[in-house]
Amino acid sequence: MDNSVNILILSCGTRNLLVRYFKEKENGIGKVAGTDCSPHAPALYETDAHYIVPRMTAPGYLDTILDICRRENIDAVLPLQEDELYLIAAHRRLFTDAGITPIVSDASSVDLCRDKYAFYRFLKQHDLPAVTSCISFEAFQKESEQGHMSLPVFIKPNRGCGSIGIQKIDRPDLLEVLCRIQEAQEDSYIIQNYADGEEFGADIYVDMLTGKPVSIFVKKKLRMRAGETEKSVSFHDEKLFELIEKTLEPLSLAGPIDMDIFRVNGQYYISEINPRFGGGYPHAYNCGIDFPKMIAKNILGKENKRQIGNYEAGVCMLKYTDLMMLRE
Repeated sequence: MDNSVNILILSCGTRNLLVRYFKEKENGIGKVAGTDCSPHAPALYETDAHYIVPRMTAPGYLDTILDICRRENIDAVLPLQEDELYLIAAHRRLFTDAGITPIVSDASSVDLCRDKYAFYRFLKQHDLPAVTSCISFEAFQKESEQGHMSLPVFIKPNRGCGSIGIQKIDRPDLLEVLCRIQEAQEDSYIIQNYADGEEFGADIYVDMLTGKPVSIFVKKKLRMRAGETEKSVSFHDEKLFELIEKTLEPLSLAGPIDMDIFRVNGQYYISEINPRFGGGYPHAYNCGIDFPKMIAKNILGKENKRQIGNYEAGVCMLKYTDLMMLRE
């Protein structure tokens, strides 16, 4: 391997900014290739080489990805989509045996983070502050009687992503009806206390060689749209940095990590972890937090130095809409 890394970004979708960050000069990244199952994924057309591939559930999907890796001399694959994280993690050996590094956490940790109720139980078992949650109307009634839960609450898919399927409920009769509908459809769901406070997001890099967090960037979310941070401001709090590191300690994570946190009445609560690039990562990047460079160093066999909170607080990110025009 030379002094640059060729990377394949899977299911790149609308992550144009992320593709651009990987293509920045002098970050250790050489070729940036991309895949998606749709020819209308705009990020494809900012890569150095792009491929339209079958859906990840299609037979032979992994063989297709491995073939692209061989064709483009790829050193590392980066999945961005929730379901694909586990697929790649569970088949890690297919890639490592071919000399390709999957930039993904351990399969068991990926699965734990995807299961919202299992992750809640993990937090409780490790004495970490969590937003009280349960998985049935009867459990909600019991928690309410004990004073642990109260309306309003959120009801959401247990393995959902973004804001899809989330509803805020403030009436017990409506909550019961929605729970019965979910159960009749055999859909797994979770009921969670409404955290009426401030919301924060953390972009974290866990060094793939040491397994230790080396970079933590925290932003206070000012506005959300479609489950992604649209407006935010960079934020420092050593107490929160310590809580984040404590939360990560028992997990087997690697590479870019996204964490959601609430602060209610001065107390922080861990909401969830997404073991991938978060939608709000552009804020971190533009404050000097260069995950692509850290990834390249790891793939080249070099550890990253610890730089927790190494950025300026009080810097705002304001997202806006852009577009791309192509001839079919």
